[in-house]
Amino acid sequence: MVERRRVRMTGVGLLCPAGMGFGGLGEVAGGTVPGFRARDHVADRKSLKLMTTAVTLGVSAIQLALDDDGDWADIPPHRRGIYVGASPQTGDPDALKPALEASMGPDGFEMSRFAEAGYPLIHPLWLVRGLSNNIIGFSAAIHNLQGVNANYCDGVGGGWNALREGALAVAEGRADMVVAGGADAWADASVYLGGTVCGDGAGFVVIRPTRSENTSSPDILDQIEEMMGQSHTKDLGFLGAATGPVAFCRTLLRQQG
Repeated sequence: MVERRRVRMTGVGLLCPAGMGFGGLGEVAGGTVPGFRARDHVADRKSLKLMTTAVTLGVSAIQLALDDDGDWADIPPHRRGIYVGASPQTGDPDALKPALEASMGPDGFEMSRFAEAGYPLIHPLWLVRGLSNNIIGFSAAIHNLQGVNANYCDGVGGGWNALREGALAVAEGRADMVVAGGADAWADASVYLGGTVCGDGAGFVVIRPTRSENTSSPDILDQIEEMMGQSHTKDLGFLGAATGPVAFCRTLLRQQG
């Protein structure tokens, strides 16, 4: 049996309908992240063309969490892990609008019109932009995270799994630093979910072993397991895979404040 190390949080990256960082501790019913601009957090502007909103949120929150940690780069790349929760993606629906409009005839959608006029209007990278492992792919490359990793593509459960499994990786000694969390973009989905309040969000934490002199500090793994499955973000609206990570990040920031 593997002896577990105690683990601690050393960095937080929070984006939610209430705001960013400590500004995200308020209560706002759904919507986008106020003041969020992906180009403020993603250095390679060209890569933004390959990202959906959910991906930019995730990549940005990871950047914020690592910035908050400060000295994570001192850890060897093969000992840096990443665990991400996401939802099945199909690309940006708005990107299909011109193609669908061009495919409509007097009686509605016509496949022949789509083949002739609609299909050519679809950007060749439409589906690639929405791949559910894009957050982990981009961030692992940007930050040289070569260690243990996993992508959980099952919505709300995926966010919680990423947090727990990331903490376990550090606790069991498979990594010396892990960034874990989830991201999703549901702000425009209310009309498809019967009026359910929905929002965009991302939450990531940097997890490391607890220093020997701080054995009395809370064990982050214990906190994650205590919170799993509980509803902590209902006032923010449905956040998909970001639900658990956003709730956890808000809890940690409240404890800091």
